[in-house]
Amino acid sequence: MRLPPRVCILSVVRPARDVRTFHREARSLARSGWEVTVIGRDPGPAATVDGVRIVPLPAAHGPGRVVVQARALRLALATHADVHHLTDVELLPAALLLRRAGRTVIYDCIEDYPAYMELKAWIPAQLRPVARRTVAAVERLVAPRLDAVLTADDGTAARLRAWGANVAVVHNFPARDEFRPPPPGMPRPIDVVYHGSLPAYHLTAMAEIARALAAHVPGARWRIVGAPDSGTAKRAFAAALARAGLSERVRLSGRVPFPAVKELLAGARTGVVPLPDVAKFRVNVPMKLFEYLAAGVAAVASDLPGTRALLAGSDAAILVPPGDHDAFADALADLLRDPARAAALARRGRAAVEERFHWEREERTLLRVYAALPCRAGVRRVAEEMVA
Repeated sequence: MRLPPRVCILSVVRPARDVRTFHREARSLARSGWEVTVIGRDPGPAATVDGVRIVPLPAAHGPGRVVVQARALRLALATHADVHHLTDVELLPAALLLRRAGRTVIYDCIEDYPAYMELKAWIPAQLRPVARRTVAAVERLVAPRLDAVLTADDGTAARLRAWGANVAVVHNFPARDEFRPPPPGMPRPIDVVYHGSLPAYHLTAMAEIARALAAHVPGARWRIVGAPDSGTAKRAFAAALARAGLSERVRLSGRVPFPAVKELLAGARTGVVPLPDVAKFRVNVPMKLFEYLAAGVAAVASDLPGTRALLAGSDAAILVPPGDHDAFADALADLLRDPARAAALARRGRAAVEERFHWEREERTLLRVYAALPCRAGVRRVAEEMVA
């Protein structure tokens, strides 16, 4: 009896049920015949979901992270995986150790991690350039020595390829049937939606956009879903809304499980992606934008190089200058006051997902990468048959 090849997807930072690593990569691999274990943050207990075994880790901060990393590595080794798929930059030293021990290792570089260091509020401002250089040095040392590297965007891929890494781009696009536009005539009580991470700079931007939009569409109703990265940021956001008289119009609620995002977007007329013009976002493109497009939500996003290049020729979203809150408000107001225009934009967005921005295409890339890995001969033969 031929046993299926095994893969262990490991993170100490991301949730075990992360959208990319669980809902897309792990489930795709499981459907293709791989035996998949995901080790990551989860309240537990261990479970098997959609053919994927989930091994929970506790959340950890500060020195406790080192303890959790060691535990995670022991759990990963216990799976006897043919492939170790690591998603955290802080696990790169472990990735190098695994590789030197003869294991097959993939680094899933989901963010531009060096640039991300400039945005980490917990790192003192004067140390952020040092952190950026240190992370870049670690990636430059380790990534070329691994069997494969995945990125979610072309800019990060180009940087890692320049250092000699074997890189494939697997975009964070939704599956075609993951989101669907609601039926015509279905009520959409949310005028503007945002879901995802909520650092202080996103909250500040949305408070300013909401204030400017209220001058054009006084009754605009917002729904913002996510967890602010600090109590200070949350309080500052609430105070800004109160000063503008918008506390009743802008609703902030905590994170929701990924399956609930579908219902959230089904009730929204427009979606906003107000990224600042900083190094990370000139490269990384957030997956929420493509979820808006897939769900038939008219999208307004910052006009940044990575986003502009990816959307080129699609006319799938309105792009406005990053940091120009009045321009965001003007674009949203035009869509809210002209339902026909908003519907046409939403149709173009959905068409772009059907044609280009869908997981089905990215899944093929993922499976080709796995089929080409230098595993033991039997595993590689089975992986090649899976993608054939």
